[in-house]
Amino acid sequence: MILSIMDMNEHQPMTATEEIPATAPQASPENAAAGDGGAGGSTEMGATPLDPSCGNCAGRLPRQLLRNLWSGARIALLLPVAPDRLCATAGNLALLAGVDFTLNLAVSLLMVGRGGSFAYSAVSSFFFHLPLMLFFGFAAARVLSRPSLVVAIPVALVAASLPIELCHSVLERVLQTWQLGWLQDYLYASHYYRFFSWWIAAALVFLLRLKPAAAARTAALWLLFAVLVALPLWLFPRGDLWVGASENAESGQLHLTDEVLAAQQRLLDAELNSLLPGRRGIADLYFVGFAGDGTQDVFLKELNAAKRLFEQRFGALGRTLLLANNPQTAVTLPFATAGNLERALSGVGRVMNRDHDVLFLYLTSHGSREHELAVNNPPLELDELTPEMLRRMLQKSGIHWKVLVVSACYAGGFIEPLKDDHTLIITAADPSHESFGCGFGEKFTWFGEAFLDDALRRTFSFTEAFKEARGTIEQWELEQGETPSNPQIWVGEAIRPKLAELERRLAKESRQ
Repeated sequence: MILSIMDMNEHQPMTATEEIPATAPQASPENAAAGDGGAGGSTEMGATPLDPSCGNCAGRLPRQLLRNLWSGARIALLLPVAPDRLCATAGNLALLAGVDFTLNLAVSLLMVGRGGSFAYSAVSSFFFHLPLMLFFGFAAARVLSRPSLVVAIPVALVAASLPIELCHSVLERVLQTWQLGWLQDYLYASHYYRFFSWWIAAALVFLLRLKPAAAARTAALWLLFAVLVALPLWLFPRGDLWVGASENAESGQLHLTDEVLAAQQRLLDAELNSLLPGRRGIADLYFVGFAGDGTQDVFLKELNAAKRLFEQRFGALGRTLLLANNPQTAVTLPFATAGNLERALSGVGRVMNRDHDVLFLYLTSHGSREHELAVNNPPLELDELTPEMLRRMLQKSGIHWKVLVVSACYAGGFIEPLKDDHTLIITAADPSHESFGCGFGEKFTWFGEAFLDDALRRTFSFTEAFKEARGTIEQWELEQGETPSNPQIWVGEAIRPKLAELERRLAKESRQ
């Protein structure tokens, strides 16, 4: 459809911006097919023959590769690069793809270590982008009536991605080495969505500088790029070629080094010792978070977001404690295990004013039909968390007022064993349905995004936030054609006035 519209102007004379620059040697298609190659009609011995899409690029393949890498760096920095400055041949595109393959393998090997293995299943998806880019190059060449762009555009896009991937890898390595905790929220996802956005911006600027003759062509070019390249790569990001022994883990494998073992011995005690005590006459909120599954980063990211929300908006600064299973936090956060959760709840119960303060316990992980919360941190062998175990822990802690949120599939099975008059319970699904959003590269589960990142930013009422979140999730499920998860809520009679008092205080403080 777009190509047909653009063909309406094909009989108009081409503008100067659509011609190959006058300084570049031009060759007819006939000469190019015959291997005429550029100025003088000859090529350097041993070099790849030039064609109209290769401009004034001369020399052997290594020199052409360096030219393309330099041009890719300029494109990534949003600097102008004319298409005829690229060595745009099929051979050079294949060479860039090989460099991309080698770079990913080397970086992932450096990050994971020799204990990992080559991910043969990732090879086919690794080159998923090449046919997409070639098809886009063909479409763009039709739109702009410039046949040389068929290969030039894919060469430019791949070349620009290499320095961006390298920057992301360097930052990940720095984070891994120096434990820069304040950067962790930005670099958890292995598929670098922020860096992907950088590449998208660089590609759009490059396409804009092709200077189509009309605004309609620019719009068509950007639309084709979004549909044929950006959207598929966003929805289906490629994986790393070297993965840890736990090949399904998003952040690699946990290595039980001396540093990790020593850190885990002290981390929970340090977290408990840093908690502020409850204040006389004020009902404070204590937040405890539990990210049970260590193979996907979404649970840890959701927990970190929840902690920031409660510290900044619900007055819980100095009264938050996180337990998480993730290789990246093995020396910064206590592991999320049943034993650590029991110790954490008992410790919070000793610090808080149990007659007045409120515990907000947020559990996020995978859930099973047997109503067990996944506690997974390979190579450790850990017990799953059941509602009965959690009930015993809470009883032992002596904590009176409780808000319990379980973000997991089949989480509704936690309500019946845990409900009492002094407890509010919210679950992401009913006892027989799955919840959604726990994919690689995600920042939130669907429930976490709707409840934490959306509804609770507008209200201090947990029950009102639940109602809003449930409506949002129902709409998403309808749009995506998913089976309804049916989020659930239980409100004990005694805790209603307690939470209303807390809401009034927080609302008043927010206006001061």
